[in-house]
Amino acid sequence: MWNLLCALFLLLSVLEANNTSDNMDSKALSSAIAQFSAKFCVELEKGKSVVSSPLSAEFVLGLLTLGTSDPAHSELLTALGIPDDNSIRSAFTDVSSRLRSLKGVTLNVANRVYVQEGPYDLEPSLKEDAIKVFDAAIEKMDFGTGAAAVNVINKWVESQTNEKIKDLLSADSVDSNTRLVLVNALYFKGTWKTQFDPANTAEQPFHITAESTVNIPMMYIESEFLYGESGDLQAQLLEMHYEGGETSMLVVLPNEIDGLDGVLSKLASGFDLLSEVDKMHKTKVQVTIPKFKIETEIDLTELLPKLGINAIFDKGNSGLTKILNVPEPLYVSKAVQKAFIEVNEEGAEAAAATAMGIAMFSAMVDFTPVPSFVADRPFLAAILVERTLHFVATYTGSENQE
Repeated sequence: MWNLLCALFLLLSVLEANNTSDNMDSKALSSAIAQFSAKFCVELEKGKSVVSSPLSAEFVLGLLTLGTSDPAHSELLTALGIPDDNSIRSAFTDVSSRLRSLKGVTLNVANRVYVQEGPYDLEPSLKEDAIKVFDAAIEKMDFGTGAAAVNVINKWVESQTNEKIKDLLSADSVDSNTRLVLVNALYFKGTWKTQFDPANTAEQPFHITAESTVNIPMMYIESEFLYGESGDLQAQLLEMHYEGGETSMLVVLPNEIDGLDGVLSKLASGFDLLSEVDKMHKTKVQVTIPKFKIETEIDLTELLPKLGINAIFDKGNSGLTKILNVPEPLYVSKAVQKAFIEVNEEGAEAAAATAMGIAMFSAMVDFTPVPSFVADRPFLAAILVERTLHFVATYTGSENQE
């Protein structure tokens, strides 16, 4: 089973006193998400097993974009790879609609906007977008209660991620200067269309580096999957579907033990991973892959500036001018994502949450050689929903080192 969860929040605080174009089609959006995901992952800690949901981050950043002016507005659009506000509206309306109609798996996307009690509310046009485009619930809250307010938000995240994501926000995350908290939670649970037999799982060596190995549980199966070999990425590609056939896990396995950084760098520079996926073919494959679990917490105030998103954190000129109905100088004071993933013989369950706060994502005999896919070295894994990346993990085996 795959367990995959992610939670993300964006905290907006008030400073203490003293275009129109053609809508993006689904293929263009998928490509933009894939590139953003690669850039996102490149900036995560090297040499460690990490999991993230760039899509969870995109939900929060997409909504935030609609409430900004330049330079923040331009920075966000460029980083997301989305040309304009209308494209954000069409893209996320489409994504939300497709997720709700998935068959065979559970994939829940929940967005919530917490607004400070009193005269505060979202600016009318942004409130309309939050509800219609992002299907977000809006709730008033007294952030001045500190830990009590945080507890309410954290409990909501737990409820949306099957209690896998706990304590998204620390007790001191909000205070009397907090005006808005944007939260996205993603939860995925799916069963492999072709399950691994637990009897075939055994301890085998995994190469953490060219000089270091560790024994970990490795699952094995021989069956028909989508398979490909990429000369450009210098990697093998394997896609294994979940029940329902609309979601899958894509594994990109570098040819070399130390090849993962090169794969990520190429993807981040604009290489179209989905074009490689389209070249894959169905064939019998002998698959050996680790059984693993990863938990990650990401400080987005450090990561997002590396992606070109800087202004929203600037107390002097954040560009957050179209967020609230009350004209106050806002900036993003805290942004965190927590994610969890577990892979085993049955399938997958996953969850993620992102939050941002503002203060004052037929049997026949066949003699054709059977490809061997042995994931015994660092690799990239992603959950695809109709060719859109929802969760991305890099597994290095490092957590098994003594």
